[in-house]
Amino acid sequence: MNYHLFSNKDLKLKLPFGCIISGPSSTGKSTFVRKLISNSDQLIEPTPKSILYCYGEYNSLVPELQRAGVSVYSGVPPEDLIKKQEQPSLVILDDLMYTIDEKYLSELFTKKSHHLNFGIIFITQNLFREKTQSRTSKFYVYYINSRTK
Repeated sequence: MNYHLFSNKDLKLKLPFGCIISGPSSTGKSTFVRKLISNSDQLIEPTPKSILYCYGEYNSLVPELQRAGVSVYSGVPPEDLIKKQEQPSLVILDDLMYTIDEKYLSELFTKKSHHLNFGIIFITQNLFREKTQSRTSKFYVYYINSRTK
């Protein structure tokens, strides 16, 4: 058999990128993001020089990220805030599905991330809401609740 081996470099997220992390409550989305941020120098290439975490609901991750030097913002970030981030950067949109304009979200994934040199991670509990942005992302991370088996 001829197996193709992967190197660590093959498995890194390459900036700029778009990623959607979706799963019900209590499935580990925040834990995954916390670990991704703390290991971004090993998991993202090139390493982001700045990280902007935007949230819909205040959660325990907010003060933890602030202590780690991550910029936090309550709500949907305006474009000028994203432009002010040191490049390359990582923008995380957590629990903003019901407040973000679909066209703006689509532009962040398809145009702005490449022109402004940032990776975007969209965290949601419902991947298949009426919005269509879920079809334009390049990477997906799904969580399945083990209690439903």
